[in-house]
Amino acid sequence: MAALVAAPLARRTQSFGVEDVLIGTSPLGGIGASLSDDAASMIVETCVQCGFREFDTAPLYGLGKAEERLGEGLRRGCGGDAALLASCKVWTKVGRNIRDTENLSPHADIEEENSPGNSIYLDSPKNSRPVLDYSWNGAFVSYADSVKRLGPGIQISGLRCHDPETKVLESLAACPGGSLEGLDALRSTHGTEVSLGLNDAGVALRLLQAAEPLNSCKTVNIDSLMLAGRWHLLDQSGAEVFRHCALNGVAVLVAGVYASGLLAGGQLYEYRPATASEVARRDAWAALAAERGVSLKAVALAFAFLPACVHRVAIGLAEAVLVAETVELLAEARTVPAELWRDAVARGLLAEGLVEGL
Repeated sequence: MAALVAAPLARRTQSFGVEDVLIGTSPLGGIGASLSDDAASMIVETCVQCGFREFDTAPLYGLGKAEERLGEGLRRGCGGDAALLASCKVWTKVGRNIRDTENLSPHADIEEENSPGNSIYLDSPKNSRPVLDYSWNGAFVSYADSVKRLGPGIQISGLRCHDPETKVLESLAACPGGSLEGLDALRSTHGTEVSLGLNDAGVALRLLQAAEPLNSCKTVNIDSLMLAGRWHLLDQSGAEVFRHCALNGVAVLVAGVYASGLLAGGQLYEYRPATASEVARRDAWAALAAERGVSLKAVALAFAFLPACVHRVAIGLAEAVLVAETVELLAEARTVPAELWRDAVARGLLAEGLVEGL
């Protein structure tokens, strides 16, 4: 790999633990595998018992099912303790409003690829459809719907503009009267953080820049960015976005740290079968981890926390047993030696100058 021209990302100096993890709830929508309501609730209850207090969800996940299950799981996990429930923070998203088929407008922009029968979310209600809406009003409607699905006692701490990754949706989100202005208004009304949540680093950077004073007729202060799949052991293409966030005080949240499961023993990468070269690269990382006496998953988790700009790391958990394992992995990740990163650069697994000290 050629050395990077851009300045290295500042390196994290403080430790990390359960308080720095955001529990992702796409598994609660049945992503890849169906869950019962009880199994989903048990995952959330176990998270609360193990000290996790922050959760990320979206209307897309199971077309509302994940939000419903998260709310119920939090109430059960907190066992009637109002103070404990109030300490649990939830971030959800806007951009898709979930509608029953009998209540669809004839002009509704239905996202067919995420509709039941086509979607990777197996627990989506059969009569529900995701309707794309990146307008100011759509953000308010989405927020109100999420409040209902999450149920009583749940604090929505922030809202993310979700997946605006086509030219049309990107434009709608950033234009006057779009989602970002709607989120700004919702922050004024409800105190909710304004955020972006997406996979495309290029779109993320353009939206961050569009919200700045010189590029927008109305400045929107973006509090945080959740970038999925663009910062892990196999892909660091989010580095430029991270630099922008660090310079502009935008908190970074990293999702997809296990590369769609390939770094956690699975065979998928970007939700498709991994190629031979991707598997070979994973195996090279696994060999390096073994040489240094740590697991590949712990190395993947430690890498996610490496930049100083990373505020939270999101981890999705499909089984309750994985909650305790994650606590153990966090402890192991804190032991990953600095020499491992230097070895990775020497072997061409990481670019030189990516992060300070590498």
